Amino acid sequence: MPRSFILGLLAAVALGGCERRHETESREMAVRVLRGVLVYPGSNLVSFGAGTDAAQVEMASAASPDAIATWYRQTLRLNGWALQSDGRTPDGGITIYAEQGKRPLWITLHPTVGGPGTTYNLIGAQVVGDTVK
Repeated sequence: MPRSFILGLLAAVALGGCERRHETESREMAVRVLRGVLVYPGSNLVSFGAGTDAAQVEMASAASPDAIATWYRQTLRLNGWALQSDGRTPDGGITIYAEQGKRPLWITLHPTVGGPGTTYNLIGAQVVGDTVK
């Protein structure tokens, strides 16, 4: 199964219906700050949102938080991201922080409440001096 890109998911969402200006700007910010970030295979888009300098995409997967975290640790390194921190939260979640140049990326993973699987967030931000357009 080919790995999906955030851009592909956001493009699919864009085709889904009527858009307002704010939604278009939010989507453009999400695409800009999360460009090149891979999505764990088989994940489903739950939601996305963005402000003026950051964006968040929420995903869900049937895989465990540990399996997804292991995949991200490997995939981020292979794609030029430097892991800066990686820790476990008291509720069994995992938080990973990585940078690619000046680009920050936060990945938070939590076990799905009431069932198997994982809900996770990819959060990116545009920083001063960022060359991502």
